[in-house]
Amino acid sequence: MPKKENDFFLLMKDSAELICESSQLLLEAVKDPASFPEKMKELNDLEHRADDITQKIIDNLNKTLVTPMDREDIYSLATTMDDIIDFIQGALERMIMYKAIPPHSGVLELIQVLDESNRIIKTSIDNLPNIRTKLDMILENTVKVNKLESEGDRLYRSEVGKLFEEEKNPIEVIKWKEILEHLEDATDRCEDLALVIKGVVLKYV
Repeated sequence: MPKKENDFFLLMKDSAELICESSQLLLEAVKDPASFPEKMKELNDLEHRADDITQKIIDNLNKTLVTPMDREDIYSLATTMDDIIDFIQGALERMIMYKAIPPHSGVLELIQVLDESNRIIKTSIDNLPNIRTKLDMILENTVKVNKLESEGDRLYRSEVGKLFEEEKNPIEVIKWKEILEHLEDATDRCEDLALVIKGVVLKYV
């Protein structure tokens, strides 16, 4: 594989690794709210690294005549992974800003769904260079992420319903609803990302 083409795959693998690290950090944080400041610093560092990788991918797109897949697909993969980290960072940022502790149980479950989605996506991204031999596995991963996104939607609706039913303080409702929206948006982006990957591999069928 030419070096320029390989560069795109390596950068996307790095980005996929960062989305996994970010959801794992968030998972660790909600299990130990005392670690919020430390985890926020680590997440901020990850977000900066993700921005740098996304910018490198876009710069390479502008400099490279021949790319290993369609330019719009590479752009969508890069920017959607970056969005996922932004939403994860935003969720923890709001937990700290709003002093929203302890996290509700539904928040932990939603983050677990997000983390599992990220890990499945990473497997797909890692195997893009072997797209013809790994096609079935990548398509199967798309189905898995779609199911997880549906579970994330269910958890989101359930947790918001509980908030309005059980929480007497309207300020707490507003705080947690915004946090939950960030997490749900992150799981939505995972599904978006999986669909872009599916579109890429179907071009090789």
